[in-house]
Amino acid sequence: MSTVMPSAMPAASLPGVSRVLLIIGSLSLLSATQLSALGFHALASVLTPQQQEAWHWATELQFYHSLGLILLALIAPRLGNPKLVSWAGGIMTLGLILFSGTIYVNSLGLAPVGQLAPLGGASFMLAWLLVAIAAFRTRPQST
Repeated sequence: MSTVMPSAMPAASLPGVSRVLLIIGSLSLLSATQLSALGFHALASVLTPQQQEAWHWATELQFYHSLGLILLALIAPRLGNPKLVSWAGGIMTLGLILFSGTIYVNSLGLAPVGQLAPLGGASFMLAWLLVAIAAFRTRPQST
């Protein structure tokens, strides 16, 4: 009786920008999950109700935009404009830091940097605008 050995699966490949966005999005989802649990369990008695609400809002937006980075990583090859997609991903990552990051720091009282959060929100909006422009510039498939 001969044993059939399965052939090695070919290594998956992604465009560089997709790979980077997928890694950043995944690690951001990991940290959003950890920070959400931290806020709910360890900081529940430390943060004021207003700080808890801000913390929750920061983790929620981190979740959404981390998923957005993963979505962008997956559609990037179809958009055909790697430079615009790279800019969108970079600006969205900056938004995560400026929005969620500054709210975390501000809520913990580590530094009064909450005034940077609106720049993070603006970064999110600009990133999504760049994605829309990239999609607009993509030619529709003919049927």
